[in-house]
Amino acid sequence: PVVAPGRDREPYTPQWKGMEAFRGRIVHSADFGDAQAYAGKKVLVVGAGNSGFDALNHLAGIDTAAVWLSARNGPVLLPKRIGKIAVHRLSPLMARLPLRVADAVMAVTQRLVFGDLTKFGMPRAPAGGASRLTSDYTAIAADDGAVKAIKSGRILVVPGIREFTRDGVMLANGSLIAPDIVIAATGYRTGLERMVGNLGVLDEKGVPLFNGGQADPKLPGLWFTGMRPSIRGCFANAGILAKAIARRIAGPGQPGTSR
Repeated sequence: PVVAPGRDREPYTPQWKGMEAFRGRIVHSADFGDAQAYAGKKVLVVGAGNSGFDALNHLAGIDTAAVWLSARNGPVLLPKRIGKIAVHRLSPLMARLPLRVADAVMAVTQRLVFGDLTKFGMPRAPAGGASRLTSDYTAIAADDGAVKAIKSGRILVVPGIREFTRDGVMLANGSLIAPDIVIAATGYRTGLERMVGNLGVLDEKGVPLFNGGQADPKLPGLWFTGMRPSIRGCFANAGILAKAIARRIAGPGQPGTSR
C-alpha cells in the first residue's frame, strides 16, 4: 500500500490553561473562513509560521478593531513576489543548494526585503528556513501584506500565551489582551497513529520515518508519500516521490525504472 493522506490531515490546537472558560471564540487556522467575518473584531493570531502569516495576510486587508500576533519564535519569511517574479518559481534552484547555503540565501533575502523585524517585536527564527524544513518540517512563511501592517502598527506582535482567562488572554510577559476571536495557527498532525501506529514506523510527531522511495526492509510493500514538506513545493515534490516509489515497486530492470 501507498499511504498518502497528507501530513496536514488533522488540525492541532494546544490545550492552553483556562481556554474552556474563555468567552470568546477559538478557531484553528484551517477554519479561518471568509476574512470579512473578522471585520470590526479584535483578533489574536497564535503562531508566526506559514499558517499564521496566511491568516495575517488576509486580515491585513480587513477593517478589524485590533490584530495581535502571538509569536514564541520568529518565522523564516519570504515575500510572495520580488518585483514581478513569484518567489516560488525559484524553489527548484533553492532545492539544489546545500542546506547552509539555502539558509543563508533566505536569511539575506528576508533582511533585504523586510529589514529588521525584531524592531517590531518579532523574535528571531531559531534556525534557517531550509534546515527547519528538513529537521522539524516547519514550512517557510510567505508575506503578502502582513509585514506592512506590522510596520504600520495595525498588527501588533506580542509574546506567547501563558493562559486564558474568562475575558481575555494573559501573555508570557504578564500583560492581558481581550480578543474576540483567537486563531490557532498551530499546525497539523498526520493522524497516522490509528492506521500504522503499531508498526513502529512513526516518529514522536507522528511523521513516518521514511518517505518516497525509502522503505523499511522489515515491512516490504509499505510506502509513504507527501508526508514531509519540501522546498520544491508540494506538487513538484509529489511527482518526484511518485516516480521514486514506482521505480522501487517495479524493481531493477523492469519497465518504468529508468531515470
